[in-house]
Formats: sequence, structure tokens, C-alpha cells
Amino acid sequence: MNIGEFDKRHFSLVKGGMTAVAHALKYLAIPYILFALGLMVLAGQDGPQRVGDLIGELQTVVLIFGIVLTVLGFFKGAYPKGSYSRFLFGITASVLVIVYVFSLLLNGRTQEVISREAFELDLNAIFVLYFFPALLAVLMPFGEFADHRRPWLEKEGKLEARPVEEAGDHHFYHDFRLRYGSLYNGLKLGRSTLIGFVVIPLIIIIVLKAGFSSLNVEEVDSMMSNLDDISAYMVMLGLPMAALAFFKGFYPKGSFSRFMPAVVMVLITLYWIWVLGLEGRFVFDSIEEISLVLDYSKLLMLIMVGTALWIVYYVLELLLHRPEWKAAGFPKDLREERKARKEAQRKAKEERKAAKERAKEEKRQAKEKAQEERKAAKEKKE
Repeated sequence: MNIGEFDKRHFSLVKGGMTAVAHALKYLAIPYILFALGLMVLAGQDGPQRVGDLIGELQTVVLIFGIVLTVLGFFKGAYPKGSYSRFLFGITASVLVIVYVFSLLLNGRTQEVISREAFELDLNAIFVLYFFPALLAVLMPFGEFADHRRPWLEKEGKLEARPVEEAGDHHFYHDFRLRYGSLYNGLKLGRSTLIGFVVIPLIIIIVLKAGFSSLNVEEVDSMMSNLDDISAYMVMLGLPMAALAFFKGFYPKGSFSRFMPAVVMVLITLYWIWVLGLEGRFVFDSIEEISLVLDYSKLLMLIMVGTALWIVYYVLELLLHRPEWKAAGFPKDLREERKARKEAQRKAKEERKAAKERAKEEKRQAKEKAQEERKAAKEKKE
């Protein structure tokens, strides 16, 4: 680790302040306000004292961890991507977030109060589900550091820039080379896919099962069994989708290495929708004197057709972005470099436009000069 990368010449107060504000809102202000609103509602309805005491303890946890995470966010944002200084503060903040969420359980007291006042809810199972995407969030600073380390060193003049790869030497199967990929983008998309297709549905199912269990009605056992089956499908389909999402995010737009997992993801998503939508037919006849049949297969098929259109999008993405990716020398899909390329293209376009206007103006001036010379020659002749 280079201590010089903690030097103040790499420090940006503006960027650090922006990241600190984002961390303060996410980890301090919003949770604290929500708990404060909960206390106000509880006081207005004369709720149980144990719930008020629990919310008070949760507010204390939010204050302690929220302030620390805000400070870490400031230093993380103040240093540039690819530096050891940003990596250190980023990895520390990511690990501390997991400790923060675990502390909200209050050694089981949170679950105990919810069980007494509402229904038996397994918060430990929910935390386990949260832990896996949180672990990916811990790996994301590693990915950011790996992606931006060389570009930052090149910018600092400590490494020579790599030569641009010639398009003539590149074949479509070369798109799968690891050097074209962004580890941070892959982890980010894989994490969001895992949350959306596995974690959130499973948490909803855990809450539904807890609610049904509190009814103490034997006739809902079949519905509980259906929820267990759906949970198994969510895991079996969601985990492969998260793995495919990693490669989709890892490789840049315009590459076959991104296009292929993206198309497979759409196909799996169609089946995921079909399973989660109960094949378009909801039947509830477990309780005597109550029978409910709801057929929404046409609506479900319409949703699936709309989802299938993403295949068309990815085909167009491949066709439109591939020439640009080739022209740039097959770089990684890094936001800063992408912005720099767009800025360079904009400036080049403006220069071409200015050159065209200058040529037009010179042509007009030359034409006017020629007309004046002809007119002067004519007058001299007369």
C-alpha cells in the first residue's frame, strides 16, 4: 500500500461531500425519520411501551452507525477511484453496513417484540438472505479498485498507456477475454439481480407464511405448501440469473459476451414470471364455504410478451454499440472513460463543424473577392 495515495493533493472536498450526503440520507436521516414517525404513531394510538422502548434503542443504533458511515463515506468519495485510500475507506464502510444491520436485531429483542405484538417472524432468516447481497457489496470495492487501478496510474503518469487494439486482429470469440470486463459492473448487476429475483421474493414469502401461521387455521396448509414450492423455484431460477447477470454486467455493450447471457436471462425471466404468476390461475378453495377462482392468464401472457421484447433491445444494443466499441479499441465499460470518450466525440464533432463553417466562409470570401476583381477589371477596361 502506498501511503502517498492518502496525500491531500488527491483529496476532493466536493466529491467527498456529495458521497457523505448520500450516506447520511441512506444510513442516518431516512431510518431515523422512519423510526421517529413510528414513535409518533405509537404515541397517538397509545401503543405498548415495549414497542416504544424498542424503537428508541433502534434510533440509538441508527445514530451511532449512521454518523460513522457518513464520515467513512466522505473520505471514500474524496479520494479517486483506483487509489488505495478510496479502497480502504470503501471496504471498511461495506463491512460496517453488515454490522449495522445485524445490530438492528438487538440480540433477538426486535424479533421478540414483533412476535409478541404481531406474529412470529423469523428475522434471522431475513438477515441471512440480506447477508449474501451484502457480501457482494463488500466485494464491490475490490472490483472498483481492480477496474480503475491502471487507468488512475496512467493518469498519474506512473504507468504507460496500453496501445489501442487493432480492430482487424479482433474476432467475435475474442469478446470473451477477461481484460474487456469490469468486475465492479458485474458484481453490481449480479447483486441487484440477486436482490430482485431471490431475496425480495423470499422475504415476502417469509412474511406471508408468518402471517398465515398466526391465523391458526388448518385449511391454509395447502397455501403454505404452495409458498414453499414457489420459494424453491425462486432459488433455482434466481441463482442462475444472478450468475448470468454478473457476466452481462461484466462485459461491455456491443460485445457478444454480454449479448449471450443477456438473452438467456430474458428466457429464464419469462419462466420466472410464469411460475411466480401461478401460471395465470389463482384458486383458493381450502376453506369450506369459500371458493375463489381468478383467471388472469391473458394479462400474464401480455406481461411475458412485453418482457420478451427485451431480446429485441439486446439485439439492437449489440448492433449499435459494437462499431463504437471497436472504434475505441475494445475498452472496458468504465463510466469515467465512457464520459471522456463522449466528450472527445463531442469536441471532435464541434471541431468538424467549425472547420466546415470556416471553409464555407473562406469560400464565400474568395467568391466575393473574385467578383470584386472581375468588377474592377471590367471598370478598368471601360
